[in-house]
Amino acid sequence: MRINRIRVTSITLSFVAGFADTSTFVGADGLFSAHITGNFVVFAYDIVTNQISSSWIKLISFPVFILSVILSTLIIDNSKNFKKGSNGLLIIESLILIAAGGLTYFFRYEKWIYILRVFIPMAIVFALGLQNSFGRFSPKDVLAPTTVMTGNVTQLFIDMTNYLKHIKSGRQEFIDKIQNGICVILPFLIGCVSGGIITKSLGVSSIVIPGILVFILSRFTDSSNSNLIAAP
Repeated sequence: MRINRIRVTSITLSFVAGFADTSTFVGADGLFSAHITGNFVVFAYDIVTNQISSSWIKLISFPVFILSVILSTLIIDNSKNFKKGSNGLLIIESLILIAAGGLTYFFRYEKWIYILRVFIPMAIVFALGLQNSFGRFSPKDVLAPTTVMTGNVTQLFIDMTNYLKHIKSGRQEFIDKIQNGICVILPFLIGCVSGGIITKSLGVSSIVIPGILVFILSRFTDSSNSNLIAAP
């Protein structure tokens, strides 16, 4: 059996982004951790509805995201092996998510530790910033952006329309593009639903699940020497 590494990477990271985005939105006062610009909308909503006490958290998520991108750039620039540096972003992301989930679980009864209610969501934002950067620095390792789906949905329906226009000729290139789009969008949706359900039961500590998935993925990609690898 042959496994397409690019599809595995895209499916995993899309699921992780959907899970993390919904997890922080449900468990961290409506904060988007992957779709970072969505926080501007939520920030504006908080202001006009007089929920100012929690609105500042959405605002500081943006500089945290920028810091993550800067660090990603430095890691890539200082890596002698580009692929190792890019894979290193996934390793760091996984460790941050696992640590964030672990700390949330460990201090779950310590309501007085307010700083963790800020630090943990920002750590998750930072981790997803690394994933955003991974997609930018290694575009050939993913089918499409894995953190924001608007552009992917647009492209999917462009490809579906083109396929229907050429349905009699059975253009395989459009079929491949449609399959690739589904491999990114559907896992994101599944991640959103899973993140919402699990976080509602376990809280933000559930973020350890995508952390483990990214860690496994980083090991998987690190051991791969080509886009296709053999599997039993």
